[in-house]
Parts: sequence; structure tokens; C-alpha cells
Amino acid sequence: MAGGSWLVIEEFLERGDPAFVDELRACEDAPRLAAFAATWHADRRPAARRFLLEYLRRPLNAFHHEGLVKRLFKIAEKAGDDEALAHFLVLFDRSIRRRHRKTSRFVNETFSSQAAALAQQRQWEADGAENTGISGWGGNFYAWARWPVERLVVPRDTAMPRDLTASKYRNPRTGSMITWLELMRISLGRSPGSPRDLPEKVRTQIEKLRLFSVHTRHYLRRRVWRYFRNLSETAPDRYVPAVMIALKLYDDADVADGIALLDNWGLIHILFHHSAALWPRSHGWTLRPGQPLSALAPAPAFPDLWRQTPSAILELLRTARCRPVRQWALFFMRQDPTLLDRAGLDVLLELLQSDEPEVVALAARALENRPGLDGISVERWLRLLDTAPPTALDAVCGLVRARLQPASLTLDQLVGLACRRPLPVARLGFGWLQERVLGAGDWATLARLTDAEAESLRPEMVRWARTVLSRAADFSPQWALDYLDSRHDDVRGEGWAWLADDPRVHDDVQIWQRLFESPYDDVRLKLVGYLENRYARRGLAMPANVPLDPEHVRLLWATVLLNIQRGSRTKPLVVGQLVRRLTERPDDAAALLPILKVALRSVRGPEWRVGLAGVVTLFERQPQLDKVIQESFPELQMVS
Repeated sequence: MAGGSWLVIEEFLERGDPAFVDELRACEDAPRLAAFAATWHADRRPAARRFLLEYLRRPLNAFHHEGLVKRLFKIAEKAGDDEALAHFLVLFDRSIRRRHRKTSRFVNETFSSQAAALAQQRQWEADGAENTGISGWGGNFYAWARWPVERLVVPRDTAMPRDLTASKYRNPRTGSMITWLELMRISLGRSPGSPRDLPEKVRTQIEKLRLFSVHTRHYLRRRVWRYFRNLSETAPDRYVPAVMIALKLYDDADVADGIALLDNWGLIHILFHHSAALWPRSHGWTLRPGQPLSALAPAPAFPDLWRQTPSAILELLRTARCRPVRQWALFFMRQDPTLLDRAGLDVLLELLQSDEPEVVALAARALENRPGLDGISVERWLRLLDTAPPTALDAVCGLVRARLQPASLTLDQLVGLACRRPLPVARLGFGWLQERVLGAGDWATLARLTDAEAESLRPEMVRWARTVLSRAADFSPQWALDYLDSRHDDVRGEGWAWLADDPRVHDDVQIWQRLFESPYDDVRLKLVGYLENRYARRGLAMPANVPLDPEHVRLLWATVLLNIQRGSRTKPLVVGQLVRRLTERPDDAAALLPILKVALRSVRGPEWRVGLAGVVTLFERQPQLDKVIQESFPELQMVS
């Protein structure tokens, strides 16, 4: 790297620029990087320390950084830098990921007779051998067999070469192996100056590589664990705080499956060192023969040190980002419930927001008889319901129900809870709401239930609210409009039932005028049916004082007929109403025939036939409209 670029790195470090780590990782000057290690570690400024730890949290894939990494590790080890060594522990754990590889197991034996060789061959085949064979020479018979086997291996091609221009890659065009430089010429049409010039696809391929050989990475993992093992003997009071730093750095991506979990050499030592299911090998942890991964039980190294610091286990339960670490802490919590009894109130309330249902259940039980809960404000309880994850809502709602007095909540707060989407919260709010004695001025707040989000509970809530509102001394028919104008179809259905059942609502002129302007299909279809009752069967009729505005009626008919997705059963009713209206008022033909034309233009057979029948009926009843009908429907030939 040119000297000017190194000056940029030094300048970024000097002024604490966040771009420092990215610029340093892009540097490929190995000697200068190695020499920088001692200066960097000795720099006590907060920004320099923050950059050092951020560098160790990045993948082990910065080209030509072997010298810097090794020297930083040795300097931190010599200085007893627990924090840096904890980062190294996680960094080296992440550097190795094994994969299943299919291979074979081969056996062979020599026999003096062919019968014995055949007998052995049949035995091998019965044992599942994939290939077997027999050959003979000099009076002896040679039998062999091969079994398919899967082994865990670390891909050897994950090690980053010292010279990328000499390393081999697969040609994306031919599949043959070519040098990195040739690959770049194919990708870029030219020779790149450095890996920084590579396209995203090629950079992603190179980022999968890791510094150091697989053998060296295994050694580094063992060596960094040896530091913590020695720490437990030389400074036992530092061991738990030191490994706590590492345990908080692991995340769920580091334990994506059972193999990935076992690939974390240091993590397994810390949490499961003494587990009978494990077999430590120089190339990584494996399960003992016949032991499933489910047999892996918490058995930490140096358990006495953990017993002396129970607060550390509680802290992991709260702050660890890796599920196996939280489950490990939860195991100790179950063994010793008094650990939670010693926890502060704020800690237990924080645990109620955990994503682990088991953690929430433990915290809820610990809070059941905890003194001091009466001093928690209503606002904090409500915030707890807001922040609790879905898996914890049942336990949190149970605790809130037992500890919070409904009388301490306002009606607005109760309705707000009932309108929430999570069903446990909505059920809690609705239950308290049913116990509240309502007074004058509360009805408008109760009408907000029409916007409730819990779909399974909403029909019951709006039905209850309708009953309560109907009994109000200052009842207003306009409250039914909140139902009929709701965005939820089940609420509108309840509103229509209210309209049909309650004369006070049914006889309100403004409600009927608003219904003609409704944007909802289900309301318009029911309104068409209502008009049909009035005209045809003279059954359920509108109130006499409701003026049927011709513009409103025409708008209703047009919107139903123009709806190509719904209303097919109602459209014949609309056609009949149009024909009856034209029969009674021929003067409206110019305004209503274009609407009737919509039915006749329909691509659906039933609607087209109804439209045609309607035009013919109109012609028979009003012969004087012959000319207007012919102009509106020129494709029809009317024969008198």
C-alpha cells in the first residue's frame, strides 16, 4: 500500500473517524500492519480501544493481516487483557465451520478357501456394504468391501492464500481451475489493482476465505482457551467476568445448527466442558458414539466459580444474544429458583420482555408474591404490555390482571387495551371494560370498539357495546353510523342488524341518506335488497319521511351494476327496480337507460339475460319509449 494511504489510516485513528476500521482492513501492507500492532494496543484513548474491539469483531478475512492478528493476540495475552482475549476467543471460534462430506470405509481380508471368502462377502453385504468383491491368486482368496460413510471435515480451501494471484479458482465459463488474476481478467476485462476493485460477486467469494491454515486456526482456538483455563487458577475472580464478555458476543448465527454449535471450541468449553455426551478432539468437539445432541447438558468448566457469582447467570439470561447461552443460564435458574428471588424488581420486569417463554414464566412466578409491585405506576404496566413479545403476552397479561386494579385505569385506557391486536391484551381490556359502570359522556369513547384489531374477539365486543349503547339514557341514533361506516365487515353487519332491529335507528333520516353514499359493497347490496322489499313485496319499508333522492338512488344502482367482482345475485334486483322506476316515471329514461345498458353489456350470462329481459319488459310496458330504447340499444330490433 502506498505511504499516502497509511497516512489516511493514521489520520482516521487520530481523529477517531468511524471509517478507520474499514480503511485498516483494506490495507495489504503486511510488514507495516504487523509493526502497528504494539502501537495500537498501547494506545489508551477510548476511540483506539473501541476500534480495536470492533476490528476483532469482524471476520478473519482481511488480506495480509496474519501478522497484525498474531501480534495483537500475543501482546494481549502477555498483558492479561481479558477483554481483548474474550474477543479473540469468539473470533477464532467463528473461523472454523465443518461440513458433512461423503466418503467410504474400506476393509479387506485374505482367506485360504473360496467358501470362506464368499461367506465373509455375504456377511459384509448383510451389514450394508455398498460394494464387495473377491479375487484369487496362488491358492488364496482376497475379499474386500466398501461402506458409504459421512464424516465431519473442515474444507481445506477455506484458508486464504498468501498470494491471491497464485491461488486457484473455478472458471465460471468452463469450470476449469485458473488463477485469481485470470479470473479477474474474465470478470473485469482487465487486471485489478487489488481485491478492493473486485465486483460484488467475486468479493463475496473471497470473503468466505479465512486467514491462517486450518491447522493454525485449530491451534489458536486451543491456545486462547488455555489462557482462560490458566486464568481460573491464577486469578479465579477474573474468570467469570472475562468469559462473560465472550458469551455476550456470540449470537444465533454462530449456532445455526448442531454442527455449528460444536464448532465453537471455546463456547463449548465454557458451557458444556464436563458433559458426558462430548468427546474433545484436537480438530474439534464431537459427540461420543451413541450420544445424540439432545444429550448435551449444561456442565460448565469450573462450576464452582459460577456458583460463587449467581448474578452473572442472571445477567446472561437478560443480555445474551445466543439462544444456547440463554438456555444454559435458564437451566441453572430452574435448578436454583432463589437466584430470581435475589434479583431486583427492575430486572424481573425486564425479563418479562424476553423472547424466551420459559424465561417469562420464571420471571412471572417470581413476581407473583414480590412486595413492592403496588408502587408500580399504571403507565409502566401498560408499557410492559406494549413491549412484551407475543410468546410472553399470556404470562404478562396474567400478572397485570392480578396486580393492576381496573379502577386505576381510565375508560380511554380500557378501550385502548380492548382495541389492541394481540388477543391476550384485547381480552384483558374487554374483561375490565365489562366490569366498568358507564355514565353520561362515556358513550362516544365506547364507540371506538368498532376499530378493535383482535378479529376473533371483535364481533363479541361490538355486540356488547351495541347493547350498552342502546340502553343509554341520552341515546343517539347516529352512534349506529360508527358501525355502518366501519372498515370491518363484521362491524358493518352488526350495524345493519342494529338498523333493522331498533326503530330509533331505522327511522333516522340522516342514517338512510348516509347509507346511499356508503363506499362498502356489502352495505350497498343490502340497501338494494331493502329497496326491493319496499317496491316489490311491501314488507320491510323505509320510514315515510325518508326522501328518496333520485341522484342517490341512481348512484346506488350504477355502483352495484358496475361492480364486476361482487353482487351478481343483487344485480337482477337492480334491473327490476330500474324497470319499475322507468315504468312509473318514463321521463327518467334519459338518465336511467345508460345504467340499464351496463347490465346488457355484461359478459356474464345471467346478468346479460336479466338486462335483456328488463329492456323487453320496459318496451312492452312503455311503447312510447321505443325511439329512446332504439337509440340506447341500436343492436336490438324491437318487433311490436
